[in-house]
Amino acid sequence: MSIITARAKLLAIADRAPTELGVEIIDIVEQEMFRAPPIRKARSKSTSLTEGMRRRIKRYAHENPDATFHEIATHHNVSIGRVSETLNDKYPTRKAAIQ
Repeated sequence: MSIITARAKLLAIADRAPTELGVEIIDIVEQEMFRAPPIRKARSKSTSLTEGMRRRIKRYAHENPDATFHEIATHHNVSIGRVSETLNDKYPTRKAAIQ
């Protein structure tokens, strides 16, 4: 059972319990049953997607028509999703985002 499920069940029991006991259950749930925040967050492994990078991806894809999205992404150190967005013109450029 996850913390979220256990917390919900205990709060439901607290609603049905006598007032004093219900308050005690709610205090325990609020103080002890929560997900701790992450200690650290992993840094991004891929390169940020600039307009120049978009052009390089498109040029590489044009020059290598048999290359898969995975191969293009690995070659440019970006995610497969960014390659897909770039080749399908789904990723807005800075100029479009500003307007």
